[in-house]
Amino acid sequence: MRRAAAFVTSGLRGGAFRPVVDRLFPLEEVARAHQHLESNTQVGKIVVTVGH
Repeated sequence: MRRAAAFVTSGLRGGAFRPVVDRLFPLEEVARAHQHLESNTQVGKIVVTVGH
């Protein structure tokens, strides 16, 4: 487990691991974001933004 954690930490710090963002939704559209998540059509993360 320690080796795995070190591997992931190293990848994040070094920039080798980057999240793939499917779509951004403003907080006001959180219901739409949830619907998109339930559709299982996303490829990557669904991000809900707060503020500007």
